[in-house]
Amino acid sequence: MLNKLKRLPVYLKNVFLLVILWPAAAVLRRTSKSYRHLWLVMERGFDARDNAYWFFRYLREQQPQINACYVIDKASPDRGKVEPLGRIIAWRSLRHYLMYLAADMLISTHVQPVAPDLMAYYHLRQMGIHPRGKEIFLQHGIIKDEMRWMWYPHLKVDFFASGGKLEYDYLVSTFGFPEGVIQYTGLCRFDNLIRGNNPSNEILVMPTWRGSDYPRGERFYETAFYRQFQSLLENPRLLSLLQEHDFKLIFYPHIELQEELDKFRSPSPRIILASWRDYDVQTLLMRCNLLITDYSSVFFDAGYMEKPVIYYQFDMEEFRKYHYQKGYFSYEEHGFGPVVMTEEALVNAVYECAGNGFRMQKEYRHRLEAFYTVRDEKNCERTYQILSRMTDGN
Repeated sequence: MLNKLKRLPVYLKNVFLLVILWPAAAVLRRTSKSYRHLWLVMERGFDARDNAYWFFRYLREQQPQINACYVIDKASPDRGKVEPLGRIIAWRSLRHYLMYLAADMLISTHVQPVAPDLMAYYHLRQMGIHPRGKEIFLQHGIIKDEMRWMWYPHLKVDFFASGGKLEYDYLVSTFGFPEGVIQYTGLCRFDNLIRGNNPSNEILVMPTWRGSDYPRGERFYETAFYRQFQSLLENPRLLSLLQEHDFKLIFYPHIELQEELDKFRSPSPRIILASWRDYDVQTLLMRCNLLITDYSSVFFDAGYMEKPVIYYQFDMEEFRKYHYQKGYFSYEEHGFGPVVMTEEALVNAVYECAGNGFRMQKEYRHRLEAFYTVRDEKNCERTYQILSRMTDGN
């Protein structure tokens, strides 16, 4: 409640802009080609690395008849790769607000899709204040945890993409959306994973965050997260393995923890502390030979490419305290690799994986095939076909 009160001025600002700009957007939709039958695409407003970027790229390259526009901040490090594809507008600009109100399709990796302020519009949507366009949720990552705040009617969207069969069954049986909203299309970024898979002597360590209440700043030094991962980066046996195989280790914490990256120390030029501004997650996943994570859903992407995964879960109880509660997914029963809880066990698992030529073992490949009953390069195409049917008659 306190956080909502703090954001009250943001809500009021957005309601005010909705009211005064709605008539102008209606006029532009009728009189301007730029606003007519518009598909507006965005991630968080400052990036272009996820499902929305790849879907926008598919639209511009394969469906150029669609009036598509991408929303991205002028200062974004990703702006340069979107500009050659077609029309873009600045995040939170006047045109963003107008196009948000005028568009037929609002397409995003996050909720509320394409909104100038995602959390403000999420709460406004619950109060019945929403744009005219279809709200298309491409997802940011495959869902495996409970995440009740995304259940209907807390979240209201017109299309909800699912990336895997087990996830799809869980969403349909639990999240309560009207029939047909949730679709098993696959995630749009998966197309590029298969096309661009190119291992390059790298081990990728990509842990997730622990929620907004997890200690930050100087208190972060006291957390189990910091202590365990800093110790891992300095592990002599791990450094020896990197030397022996001529490997690098890329340490890339979740974007919500990137502000703490400067607290970690690299003891070797083979250990890279990777900033989100300099490294793209998809590229790192395609280059790595092995993914080490804790609870991050990024392992689903690695699995899509049949890459080995190790789960380092030294703080499960604390993770559940600060973050999501358990859903349908069991790391021990459904995971694509072994679960370890100590640094020694983790390093042993890395050595075992190296001894196996960094290949996914048969047991985990069977689990992968059960999770992904469809694994191809047509995720964007399936998504487009469904969205195009949704626009018929507009």
